[in-house]
This record gives sequence, C-alpha cells and structure tokens, in this order.
Amino acid sequence: MRFGLISNYRRSWSLIGNRTVIANQQEFVNRYLYSAIDPINGDNFHLLGFNDVNATITKKFLEALKEQYQKYHLLLVWDNAPFHKKKELHQIKDVTPIFLPSYSPELNPVERFYGEIRKSTANRIFKDIEMQKDIIEKEVIKWMKDTDKTQNLCGYDWIIDQWKSSF
Repeated sequence: MRFGLISNYRRSWSLIGNRTVIANQQEFVNRYLYSAIDPINGDNFHLLGFNDVNATITKKFLEALKEQYQKYHLLLVWDNAPFHKKKELHQIKDVTPIFLPSYSPELNPVERFYGEIRKSTANRIFKDIEMQKDIIEKEVIKWMKDTDKTQNLCGYDWIIDQWKSSF
C-alpha cells in the first residue's frame, strides 16, 4: 500500500447546514506498507516504511515473511503488478504465488485491510511522512493484535469455502 503526504479524503460529519472544510496537502513524498494476511485465521505480517516498491524490496518482504512462517508452505494471492512477475520472486522455497485476474482488487483480501488502514490517516494533515508512518504503524499493530477482527474483514466466504473443500 502506498501512503504519502497527498490528502486522503473520507466522509465526515458536520452540523446540518454547515459544510465541513478539510485542509488539503499536496506533497509528493511516499512510503509503502507490505502486508500478508491469512484470511482463514486472521494472522497477519507487515513491513512498513519502504521508499519504493520493486522486485528487490518485495523479495526482502517475502524472505522476512518466510522466516516468520518457516514451518509452512505459503500460498500468496497477488495482483498482476509487473514486479510480482520477476523470476527471483518465484524462487523462494515454499512460497507459491497465485495471481488474480488483472484489475480485480475486490478479489484481494488485503485490499480491504488497506482501506481500513487508510481511514486512520483520512482528512488529516501531517507535518512529515514519519508522522504519518507512526499513525499507520499504530493502526497496523491494533489489527495485528485482533486477529478475529482481521479474519472477519479479510476472510471472504468464497475463500474459506474453497480452503475447506481443498484441505
């Protein structure tokens, strides 16, 4: 997930007859959050604060993920980002990518998680990217501690049903 110092707008409440005024920020400074979520049990793993998104950094994320879950063969549901197709990402032992159809974020459980994370920074102005990163980190930690909530958000019925029928 890319986050940065360009304003992130969401709905807000205001008194009847009063228009809510939301400040605008347009600084082109970005960072990235990498996430993996188990839709079956809500367990989740994240790395935050990268300056770029590419195959090299994605490989570091996958290696850290595999280190965390050494005992398991990981099935990784991915979109079709060009860097996801790089050969070096498919050579990590016991990590199997499953590619979603192009332009189908609604099929990717982690996208719903990212929507919830974005709410924590909505309608706000940040002094710098580190301040925003700290807010996102706190929100991610809340979700990491509440695996039931994460599972309810990301555990689509069709994924759970497919899992049960396959394993």
